[in-house]
Amino acid sequence: MQSLALRSICDTFEAIQKIRFASENRLRAIAQQYDENHKERIVALEHVTKIDEFEKAVVKQAEEILKDDMIYQGFLMQVNGISVRTSLRLLSLGLDIERELSDWYAYFGLVPIYWACKCEHGHKVLLPSDPFKTGATCIMRKKVGEEDDLSEDIDGSITTVKRVTMGKCGGRIVEANPMPPSKMNGYYFFWNKRAKKVYYIITDYWVKNSGRSFYGRIFRQEREKLMNRADAKDVYYKLVKRGDKEVKVASRRATLSARRKAFKMFLAHLYQAWRELLGMEYRMPYAFEFLKHDDFIDWKQVLQIEETLRKKKD
Repeated sequence: MQSLALRSICDTFEAIQKIRFASENRLRAIAQQYDENHKERIVALEHVTKIDEFEKAVVKQAEEILKDDMIYQGFLMQVNGISVRTSLRLLSLGLDIERELSDWYAYFGLVPIYWACKCEHGHKVLLPSDPFKTGATCIMRKKVGEEDDLSEDIDGSITTVKRVTMGKCGGRIVEANPMPPSKMNGYYFFWNKRAKKVYYIITDYWVKNSGRSFYGRIFRQEREKLMNRADAKDVYYKLVKRGDKEVKVASRRATLSARRKAFKMFLAHLYQAWRELLGMEYRMPYAFEFLKHDDFIDWKQVLQIEETLRKKKD
């Protein structure tokens, strides 16, 4: 139930933040037209100040709730770049620890190939892997029944209302075709828009502060590796003239690929830490268990590295 509380707080926080951004933009416009003693400028500044105070109060409330959260205390708060606000956004997504790590990757839109599928009931869905190999079924939501619920009106009278209960279709997949990651008109997709936004917010710190976090270093190493490939020119970097020299500038493709690598590593450690703290078994990510990639380390080692980087920063 805690994720529901965090989701409510996160919705409030994002709404207030949006209003604050708009108010600050208007204040800047007012500041260009009036001096600091003008009444309109003073009133606008007071409004922005009150909104900012309200936003801080909401964040403080989230911090109080997160004090009792196992994964926040045991892992998230010790990762450089993961603040209370970032943790609030992440944990409000209600990530299901019972699912596989690959399901998390799909939820954040990090799967390289999707499958356009059709179930026996005619529903069109996008799945993160071949359903004929994994045995996956239709994820389309549908009405599964109705429940009687009591609703109290303003005047105190009680009314019985019908609440529709929704569930997963679960139908057998009869058709599946691989495709690049993009939406398809008429298809129900599995990734979450809010999750993709959180992914961008978290990795943005690592992009701008690549030397201050373990995952920032992963981002920087991956981008440099891509830029040093034999076929990297005009794909992973471009030559830009600066003065008398030509320098390599990373392409958007290289930056996005490195972001994905760093965030997938972060999710793997989050997943590992969460399950271990709950006393559950944990499997290594596919790339490290079967493809024998050798750059995965335990989450406890990551926290030790983060602590060392924090001391250097201080």
